[in-house]
Amino acid sequence: MRNRFLITLEIVIALVFAVLSGAGQAEEYIMKFCWVDPPDPFGQSTSAYAVVLKAEVEKLSAGRIKVELYPAGQLGDQRSGTEQVRKGTIEAYNISSGVLASLYYPELSIFDMPFSFSSREVARRVFDNQNPFTKELIEDCARKTGIRILSLMPFGFRHFTNSVRPIRTPKDMEGLKIRTIEIVPHMKLVEALGATPVPIPFLELYTSLQTKVVDGQENTLQNIVAQKFYQVQKYLTLSGHLMGVGATLVNEKWYQSLPDDLKLALVEGERVAQATYNGIGALLDAVALDKLREYGMEIYFPTPDELQMFREKAVPYVRGWMEKEVGPGLVARYLAAIEAAEEDLAREAGGSKK
Repeated sequence: MRNRFLITLEIVIALVFAVLSGAGQAEEYIMKFCWVDPPDPFGQSTSAYAVVLKAEVEKLSAGRIKVELYPAGQLGDQRSGTEQVRKGTIEAYNISSGVLASLYYPELSIFDMPFSFSSREVARRVFDNQNPFTKELIEDCARKTGIRILSLMPFGFRHFTNSVRPIRTPKDMEGLKIRTIEIVPHMKLVEALGATPVPIPFLELYTSLQTKVVDGQENTLQNIVAQKFYQVQKYLTLSGHLMGVGATLVNEKWYQSLPDDLKLALVEGERVAQATYNGIGALLDAVALDKLREYGMEIYFPTPDELQMFREKAVPYVRGWMEKEVGPGLVARYLAAIEAAEEDLAREAGGSKK
């Protein structure tokens, strides 16, 4: 009888310890994070961002959020990745913001208004998710689509390249087939300048240029270097017609499932990653021109009068489309947000915007 009692007591004690032990184990979360660029943190700002994001989020969450990295479109291109984030198949993807606009949330197309920004810093302030204009868009997007925009970041000014002739004015674009992202405002821009827009997924772009499916494309300097487009493109025009906008998307249901302390760890770690993204991006663009010259590209700097020709052709055309698509009120509020950021910078410099 005594032995049976001791055995029973031992079982009860073991069960109690098991329960207490299990109660002390915090739930872990997996965040699959994908992007389309090569996995080189020193040659691509998104890849640098990803490496820091993983390190910071895992550290700040004490390992309770495990970040799995999938570079080079391993889980699908940007369009497919956005769809998967919405479904919850993957937790996070970094895309060009206009992809989300074209698929699920047209209001986000506002960030693809041409010739909007004078600098990366103005863009960074407008895109910051604490900017009242941008914050409202982010929350509205999460409610309507099930996708939370964790961050919007300036990827860099976009420029035209082609293999046919130098582009100095919009007249030189006539007859050219120019690849664009699968984003309507980008296509409208190229159309306004007299060329034919051809939307092609980023992962297929090099081959399309090589086989002359298209004559040219428009992209950031760091992408032109990293993707070796200089091997199949001769001419570069520093038009700076658009600011590329990187957007990190997360599944809203997954995000809301996180305890508050882990939400904080994710947001805090992502902000550190953003700083890396911005710094690396500016550095890569700064050194890219010398590299592209060395690689044999002919680089053209449009004069102020020539750039004005591009603006006069592109801005009214694209703005008219945007006002029909998202309403003149949103367009006006966006332009006001840009002006407010410029005025803030001018005040910090001790002057005023002219």
